[in-house]
Amino acid sequence: MSTDCCVLCKPTESILISTATSDIDICLQERKWWCFLLSSIFTFILGLVIVLLWRLFAFICCRKEPELSPNDPKQKEQKAIRQGKQEFEGTFMTEAKDWAGELISGQTTTGRILVVLVFILSIASLIIYFIDASSEEVERCQKWSNNVTQQIDLAFNIFFMVYYFIRFIAASDKLWFMLEMYSFVDYFTIPPSFVSIYLDRTWIGLRFLRALRLMTVPDILQYLNILKTSSSIRLAQLVSIFISVWLTAAGIIHLLENSGDPFEFNNPQQLSYWTCVYFLIVTMSTVGYGDVYCQTILGRTFLVFFLLVGLAIFASCIPEIIDLIGTRPKYGGTLKNERGRRYDFQNLKFN
Repeated sequence: MSTDCCVLCKPTESILISTATSDIDICLQERKWWCFLLSSIFTFILGLVIVLLWRLFAFICCRKEPELSPNDPKQKEQKAIRQGKQEFEGTFMTEAKDWAGELISGQTTTGRILVVLVFILSIASLIIYFIDASSEEVERCQKWSNNVTQQIDLAFNIFFMVYYFIRFIAASDKLWFMLEMYSFVDYFTIPPSFVSIYLDRTWIGLRFLRALRLMTVPDILQYLNILKTSSSIRLAQLVSIFISVWLTAAGIIHLLENSGDPFEFNNPQQLSYWTCVYFLIVTMSTVGYGDVYCQTILGRTFLVFFLLVGLAIFASCIPEIIDLIGTRPKYGGTLKNERGRRYDFQNLKFN
């Protein structure tokens, strides 16, 4: 009786699996990558508009008014308004900026802990991207409640969002801050994680931009007093720049090749992320085995422009890295005081 029940259950299970597979295929027929991308662009534009409006408001309200004569009855009112503005700017705004600046400063213990924590979480988020990119899929229809890596990445992004606002408050020039490289990293990595909850699908997107955080390694090592010499700092800077650019470019190739050319997406090439890493290092070293190559028009176009930068970085960084590793300090020995021996300065030797 039990055997007959198992035999009857197998067709039912296969029907359920095939139904789920067909639902996923139907869901992926309509690509929604533009929703994730537009969320990042809209966030950037909205923030830019708010900053510009705030500057316009400050220019209109805080511009200098013409001085009134001492006998003018409105002079006292004008002085009271100016004093109120100075008190507001000197208390609330200044205290908020000082508080935020102390939090992100590498000169304080709290700031060092926060900077190191941000770096560790950025690396953890990058590792999650490596795990998701290993599946060779750039877009998947999966509920947020069933996607563990997406839930972890969302928690990281909430922390990064709070850290972004702290840096925004501490910035002296808000407009310049919004145009910084690390600000763009936040624009294109944080908003898509919230959009994926609403759409019940994931897009690999531009999460590889977290690799640019590796450029902060030399600063963090200096905060921790690990790097003390100029040569070691320079070596760490060169290595971090080379690795971050390499991993970021590999992420772009992975996204373009696995997506295909828009808007039909009929020519995708299934490449894993680490295959793209291997492909770029072979290409930048001018070896070019030819076993891996770009098939999409967007991938080839990006590669042409990237090689102009990548080859320059490869040709300039690698020799300097080798030179810094191989060169030792000229006067790196120790001075020993030996009694009973005199130094002959004329013949430059010990007697």
